[in-house]
Amino acid sequence: MTEILPIKVLRDEDAPIFGSLNILLAKLQREGLPVATGIVVTSPNLVLKTTLEHFDFGSKEVFEQSLNLVKKEIQNLPVPGILERETKGRNNFLVSGQKVKTVKKLWLVMLFIWLDQVKERLWIDGFTKGLTENLEPQIVIFIKNLSSFGIAYWEKELDDSVIDIKSGSLVPVEFKKLDELVQLANKKLLIPHTYEWIKDGGIKVTRVLPYTPSVQADTPGFTLHLGGVNSGDSQLHLPGEHRSVVKVFLNLSTGFTIEDNIDGVYLVGEKMFDLNKPQNSFEELVFKLVESASAFPNSPVFLKLADMSEGMGKVRGTLRLIHQQSLLDPFCEALTFARNKKDLINIHIVIPFVRGVNELQQIKRDLAVKKLVRKNSLQQWLEVAVPENIINLEEYLVTGVDGVVLNLDELSAHLSGYDQNQADVSFYKHEVSGLLKFLEDGVKLIHKSRIPFIAYGSLTLNPEVLEFLIEKGVYGVVVERFEAPSMVDLLKQAERKMILRRST
Repeated sequence: MTEILPIKVLRDEDAPIFGSLNILLAKLQREGLPVATGIVVTSPNLVLKTTLEHFDFGSKEVFEQSLNLVKKEIQNLPVPGILERETKGRNNFLVSGQKVKTVKKLWLVMLFIWLDQVKERLWIDGFTKGLTENLEPQIVIFIKNLSSFGIAYWEKELDDSVIDIKSGSLVPVEFKKLDELVQLANKKLLIPHTYEWIKDGGIKVTRVLPYTPSVQADTPGFTLHLGGVNSGDSQLHLPGEHRSVVKVFLNLSTGFTIEDNIDGVYLVGEKMFDLNKPQNSFEELVFKLVESASAFPNSPVFLKLADMSEGMGKVRGTLRLIHQQSLLDPFCEALTFARNKKDLINIHIVIPFVRGVNELQQIKRDLAVKKLVRKNSLQQWLEVAVPENIINLEEYLVTGVDGVVLNLDELSAHLSGYDQNQADVSFYKHEVSGLLKFLEDGVKLIHKSRIPFIAYGSLTLNPEVLEFLIEKGVYGVVVERFEAPSMVDLLKQAERKMILRRST
C-alpha cells in the first residue's frame, strides 16, 4: 500500500517509513530555510510483489530478458486514489531529477524508479523474499516555472561550496545565496550533507543526501557547468589565473614519471600484460597499480582491463575476458591486492571494447563473483569503442555504469571503415565532422543520465574535437606523458575561445 505525507509534516517517528534523510528535509523547513513544497511517496510493495510473482521469472537472466513485459504490465497499474488527492490541482512535478506533467506520468516514473531498485537488488542478492520491501521513498516536488536545478555541498578541502548545475543557469547573486544556504543547512543539521536545489520562484532545497566526496569534485578555484540535462545552457566562472576545468589523466601504462597539473591516472591493461610472460606481467601490473594509486591518493586511478586484439573483427575486449580466465584473473587479483592489502580505494575499473549489452552484463557478473562489485569506492566505467555502443547507449546505461570512456580513435576507425594501424589510410583520421555528428545524441544521453565521460585517444589533440568535447562538458581527457604540458595549454586556450564566443 502506498503511503503519502507532505514534506512539512514529517517528524522523527516517520523515519522508518519515509526515510531519515527526508525527515532532515522537513527539519530544515521547520527551521525556516527555503524548502520546496512537495510530498514523499512510499513504494506500493504489495502491487510490485504481486506483479513480479505473476510473471514467475525463476532466474535473474530471465528477469532481465522479460523486463519489457514487466514494464508493460506496470503501465496498466491505476494511479492510487491517495496520490490523486494529494496532487489535486497540480500538473507539474519534479521527481528524481525528471520534470513530469500529469499525475499518470508521475506515477509511471516512480514505478519505473522502484523497478530499477528491484533489479539492482536482484543482481546483487538474487531472488529474495523481501525483494520489493523497503524501497526508497520518492520525493515529489510541486513546480511552477522551473528554470534550473542541481546539487550543492560544502567541500572542506576547498573551503568553499561546490555548486553543480544539472540544468539551466544561475546569476552571481544566486551562487552567493546557495553558498549561504548550504552553510546554514549544515549548521542546522550539525554535519555536512549534499543538497539538491531548484530555482523556481527563488532558490529552494528539494532533497538532503549524504555527503560523500567523489572523483567528480571540482578542482580548486573555479566552478564549471556545461551541457546540463535537457539544456544547452552553460555557465563558467574562472578566476584570473586558472587551471582547466577539464581533468587531465596521465597514461602511465608504460614508464612511470609523475607530472605536475595531473588530476589522475589511466592504465591500459593490454599495454602492461603479456600472456607469454604471465608472472612478470602480473608483478608489473601490481607495481603500476599500487604506485599509481599511492602517488595520487586523492585522485582516481582508472584501470582498463586488457583488450587483447589480434586484428579488426577478431575475438577481443570483453568477449575475450569472459572466455579466457587466464587473462581476466590476473587483473582481478591485482585489484583485490591493491584494495584489500594496500587499502587503496581510489582505483576504478574500465570495461573494454564491448560489442553488446549481454557482454557487459556477463563481465559484471564475472567481476561480482570475484567480489569486485560496483560501488562508490569501486566504480565501473564503460569504454565506448564501436558505433553500436552509441546506438544502443541507453541500454548500456540502464545496465549500470558509473562513467563512460570515449575511445575516439577506435570509434572513428569503425565508423569510417579504415584500419587506424595502416599508415596509407591514416589521413581519414583527420576527417572528424562525421564522428562529431554521430556522437552528438550519445553525449546528450550521457548528460541526461548524469554520468561523466572521459575522452581517450590521439584525436583529443585535434582542436576541432577538443572544442567539441569542452562544449559538451567532457569530464576529462587521457594523455601520454609527453602530451601532458601541451594538453593543459590547449584546454585553457579552447575554454577561453568558448567563453569569448559566447560573450559576443
